[in-house]
Amino acid sequence: MVVVNNLYIFDRHCECIFYTEWNRTNSPLAAEAEAGRGSKDLVRGNQVLTGDTSSSRSSLDGQRPLVWPTTSTSTTHRVSAESLRNVAMEEEAKLVYGVVYSTRNIINKLNSKDSSQGGNPGGFTSFATNTYRLHYYEAPTGVKFILNTDVGTTSMQPVLEMIYRNIYVEYVMKNPLFRIDPKVSTPIENDYFRAVLNNYIREISSAAMPAS
Repeated sequence: MVVVNNLYIFDRHCECIFYTEWNRTNSPLAAEAEAGRGSKDLVRGNQVLTGDTSSSRSSLDGQRPLVWPTTSTSTTHRVSAESLRNVAMEEEAKLVYGVVYSTRNIINKLNSKDSSQGGNPGGFTSFATNTYRLHYYEAPTGVKFILNTDVGTTSMQPVLEMIYRNIYVEYVMKNPLFRIDPKVSTPIENDYFRAVLNNYIREISSAAMPAS
């Protein structure tokens, strides 16, 4: 069985436009939910969380997972009130992207495939620590998907490609209400995208993944 911890999606501007989690401890999102702080910046599916929201957040027990950012909390669309931001999540997203960006570029250089155009010509797909494995997929459009799982999970490239081609493209890029601005990052707030993604993660979490 695959244990999926969380998923980050970054756009071509290096901004995190979507984050959600299924199995995670010490989460900045859960911390805010439990504290009842910034009631409008945490969303479970299309439900706005309030201060008395239960801290239980596992999607595998029927609860919709927490997601971030929303329009009001993104760094490019936020309102002036500082309390609506989740600074801990902003810093975490920058740190995660920085680690992946540096690792990808080192691998590109070691494989003599470094490119001024960016991208992933070196073929970086994952790395593991003693507590989790990070999986990386970069789409042709420059959108980047980062998925964290348990250490024992091998390749998740087919899963990430499936998320991109059959879920992200179908429910985000083809959504007429999603405004793609080449100069501004826009959070993904499509309920269909969230629901289909959550169902797919539940499906693969209950089935064994083939070895790579």
